[in-house]
Amino acid sequence: MPLRGRGSLIPASLALFSLLLLAGCGAARRRRPWSPARRHHGFRRRPGAPGANTAGGATVEGSAQAEALQDQPFTLNLDQPVPPDFRAAYQRKALIAVAFFKEGEDPLYPQGLEVDDFVNGDLSELQSQYPEVEFFSYDISEPGEAETSEELQQGQYGTLAAQMDVGFTPFVAMLAPSGEQYTITNLYQGYVERGVLDQALFDLTSVEVASNTSDTDVELETVELTESGGGVEYFTVTNDGDDRVNLQGFSLRVVDPESGEVTTDSPGVEVNEQTRVGPGRSASVGRVPDAVDADGRQVRGTFEGGEDLELQPGDTVALLDGGGAVVDTVAV
Repeated sequence: MPLRGRGSLIPASLALFSLLLLAGCGAARRRRPWSPARRHHGFRRRPGAPGANTAGGATVEGSAQAEALQDQPFTLNLDQPVPPDFRAAYQRKALIAVAFFKEGEDPLYPQGLEVDDFVNGDLSELQSQYPEVEFFSYDISEPGEAETSEELQQGQYGTLAAQMDVGFTPFVAMLAPSGEQYTITNLYQGYVERGVLDQALFDLTSVEVASNTSDTDVELETVELTESGGGVEYFTVTNDGDDRVNLQGFSLRVVDPESGEVTTDSPGVEVNEQTRVGPGRSASVGRVPDAVDADGRQVRGTFEGGEDLELQPGDTVALLDGGGAVVDTVAV
């Protein structure tokens, strides 16, 4: 039966063919071809892509992500408040993956929060496969109110979202050092499939950089300071990798706030005995063997030094492996 429209008759088969052709062309413009450069284990296709959230909380309807198809230069303004650990990774010229999500619950747009959870979960699962990349994730509703980077609380991002021109969430960007600045190699706003994120991270790690980031997948969770002297009472780590890690020879060092540099010669402490942490397990290392961490557990091992480091809230410290490469950083 013919389709009727504005007084003209169009054969149904021709109309259907035209619609399919237009849909195919639109999809080709929105999606970059995926290159099978590596095997993607655990790839799963979502049945549909919900909308996305603006920074102000409204829902943006649409099924495809906004993707930057060309590298973009990026220079971080260090005079504005940004997370100290992000600033340190930037100054150290590390490979960076940064994401902004809307977290929590909001009855105004439950579908929008679902897509943030999807992308956040996929990115978190991929993180362990790329230990050479520094990952940063922020709740878009937590910018914080601070005039300096050191005044930002843990999880607050300051002006970073504005500097990166975050329009709506989920927002994921891959950054690689290029000369005196950075290049955004991949940028996604809205829903993005896990396989695309995997490929983007693989491409990021293919960039040759003179970074001293360790390939040990250990996360620095907590650094507790002494009551006086700004020293370290204990620190807690989590092994996110698949292999058992021995922390002996690892050190916790103070990051230079001006240059972002940190080496084994920087002030800090060094683990002086075998301290093994199994995959998926957490452990604390203390100044004395009978120290107890925030969870009421006795420390697993001890370190040397660090009584008078003069650390202040907002200062950044880095966990270095036995070879002096940076494993993770955190603001105390």
